[in-house]
Amino acid sequence: MNTSHAPSPGPSGAPNPLRRAQAIEALYATAFWLIGERRFQDAAEVLRVMARFAPADERAWLALGTCHEGLHQTTIALEMYGVGRVLAGPSVRCEIARVRLLRRLGRDGEADDVLDQAATLAEDVGDDELDALVRAERRAS
Repeated sequence: MNTSHAPSPGPSGAPNPLRRAQAIEALYATAFWLIGERRFQDAAEVLRVMARFAPADERAWLALGTCHEGLHQTTIALEMYGVGRVLAGPSVRCEIARVRLLRRLGRDGEADDVLDQAATLAEDVGDDELDALVRAERRAS
C-alpha cells in the first residue's frame, strides 16, 4: 500500500503529471469551498499544501492572501501576495491584490508604486486581460 502523499508514479517511475494536476485542482477546489464557508484557517492549511507542490500557481498565493485577510492578518496577507508575485511571477494579479490591501491600509503612495509595477509587468507579459485589470484598478483608485 502506498502511504505517501505524492502522486502515484507513472510506468517509468516518474510522478504522473495528470494525477499531480488533478491533485492540485482538488486542493484548490477544497480551499475555494472552505473560503466560501469562511473557514479561513482550514483553507489556509489546504493552500499551504497546494503552494508547496505548485509554487508557481498564483491561485494558491492569492487565496492564501484572502485567507489571511479574512483572519485579519494583514501583514501576512501582504507577504503572501508578495511571495506569489515572485514565485508565480511575474504575477500582475498578486500585485493588484497588494494594491487593494495597501489602499485599505491607507498606504496610497506605496499602492501607487505597486500599481505602476503591475502595469509594467502586464505590459511586459503582453496580456490584454492583465492590462485591462490594471486599467480597472487605476479607475477604481
